Amino acid sequence: MTTTNRPVILAIDEDRSNQGKLAQAFNAQGLFYRFITDRRKVAGGIKQLSPDILMVFGELSSDFVIQVLDTVASDVASSALPIIVVAGDISDAQFVTGLRTNVVALFPTPFEPASVMAVKGLFDELHARPGVVKGQGDAKLLHRLIDHIRRTRRAGALIIDPRTPNEGKAVFSHGKLERASFLGAVGPDALKAMSAVPRCAWTFSEVAGQAGDGAGVVIEVGDVATGEHEIAEVIVGQEVVEDEPLAFEVTVPRPSAPTSPPPPPPNLTPEPMLAPGVQAIQLLLVDDDEAILRMFKTLFVKHGFQVSTATDGQLGAEVALTRAFDVVLADLNMPHLDGWGLLRLLREDFRTRELPVAFISAHDDYRESLKALNAGAQAYLSKGTRLDALVTQVKKLLEPRQAALNLLASAAPFSLQVAPVGPQWLLLHLAELHASGRLDARDGWANYALFFTDGVCTHCSAQAGKYTAEGEKAFNAFVASKNAEGTWTPGNGAAPQNLHLATPVLIERACATLNENERRMRESLMVSATQVDVNTDLYAVYRQVGPKQWLEAAKLICEDKLSPRDIIGRLEISPIDVEETMKDLIRRGVVTLKKAWTQKTAAPGTSLRSAAALCLSCERRWVVVQTRRR
Repeated sequence: MTTTNRPVILAIDEDRSNQGKLAQAFNAQGLFYRFITDRRKVAGGIKQLSPDILMVFGELSSDFVIQVLDTVASDVASSALPIIVVAGDISDAQFVTGLRTNVVALFPTPFEPASVMAVKGLFDELHARPGVVKGQGDAKLLHRLIDHIRRTRRAGALIIDPRTPNEGKAVFSHGKLERASFLGAVGPDALKAMSAVPRCAWTFSEVAGQAGDGAGVVIEVGDVATGEHEIAEVIVGQEVVEDEPLAFEVTVPRPSAPTSPPPPPPNLTPEPMLAPGVQAIQLLLVDDDEAILRMFKTLFVKHGFQVSTATDGQLGAEVALTRAFDVVLADLNMPHLDGWGLLRLLREDFRTRELPVAFISAHDDYRESLKALNAGAQAYLSKGTRLDALVTQVKKLLEPRQAALNLLASAAPFSLQVAPVGPQWLLLHLAELHASGRLDARDGWANYALFFTDGVCTHCSAQAGKYTAEGEKAFNAFVASKNAEGTWTPGNGAAPQNLHLATPVLIERACATLNENERRMRESLMVSATQVDVNTDLYAVYRQVGPKQWLEAAKLICEDKLSPRDIIGRLEISPIDVEETMKDLIRRGVVTLKKAWTQKTAAPGTSLRSAAALCLSCERRWVVVQTRRR
């Protein structure tokens, strides 16, 4: 997405007759505008152009517009894009004012060049929208509203007659009903009864908003039965298909860069390499105190490290993706994004999930708390630690991997704990050593078998209960494994080839697939969670170091167990603020959202334990991405 106030616009219109004139009009106003006329190119156009806003020309009920909305909604990366629909029928406009994702406006046809600045004005106001739309109407209007939610593939919560004895609620995910309750009825029956109310007040709060990070509150705490029988389809990963290069039909230069100078790039200049044959440890230092950065960088370079630096947690997370670092050393207390937030970002991304992390801080009283929290960092160090001892402690983080390297170099069979080194790290080093043999592994969820020939993984299979996966699906499952135990047997094992790419490529594809699956699962949980679990130890630390503007709402969530709706009424704050608080609590691991599982939701013959084992956690590699009614 662009960061200037001049949006990049992608138009989708099967009739190109008016597009040339519109492109010129947008360009004359300093806006960047391109259009495509083939609905099959929508995903590729979004990927290549990274637009700030879409304009779709066609009726909301048309097959063309519905297919475009399906394409946008099916990709987590684009599902939060604001969309303008240009149509002859704009009667649904009353349902979109106040929303800032999906369809945010309807403009009447014909769209004239004079309306260009209206698009610019709409884009400028989106950030101030609450992510909520309200109204009153009869049963006919409510039918239209529900139809609009379904057709536009919206995610969010519809509430009628809020805060009254006749309150009804329906939660949708991409236009599909997740759950509903009204006057004792649940599921589709409740939604049908809601839509038959003669007259009511209604509110719709959307999910997804600023930077795709949420707008509106739709999380409801409590046990809500759906009354529906569903069979979970367990899918291990999906192939990531690259789009072909797309030639847009109008070439317009991007708007000029803003007058203010861009921020300086992160310090990525490596120090000179050590003597031949000696490999330097790649270290990323993250601290907002530049004097501390210079001192620690000098210290670690002296001890043979290659050092890169970043001055806050967000930048540190971005830099961590630019190079294969061996270890991260981060300050716990930083503005913008602290060390704890950085850790969560690294652990949530499969590309950096295995990266060893150590915290440093001037506050020794955090040490025992952080040890008890098991927050995912391998070490906590005081800034008062002697400098040479600090280097020793950082090197200790790498000892499990050095021990594994020694085992690999021995050319003998061995067993090891996979978690301390990481599945990806192990796979990459088997590839680098051109190893041939068989790796058998198991954790609490599945058994894995991987065969290597000259460093290339040629076969992978995984077995979890009665579920079997082969090829990339099984490979992805192993990459996401936790607490696995492995056994390596050198030799030329025989297994049918079901993998045909280099091991590093397979890992890259696995990370992309697993990241996408986890983002989809998190979004689904935000609209369907029926239980909020609070880690009391993490919450105690959050009260000390969490963002001050969210502490009051966090207290009501974690201590008083209030629903988001009640919090809004109690504090008189916007739904956006409440959901941003919830998002921050989730990112930091203080709060875990869960979807209640019952025996009837499991597939026939599947125990409740195994169903939960396969489907409950976003961090598992067996991810539920689809359901169907029995």
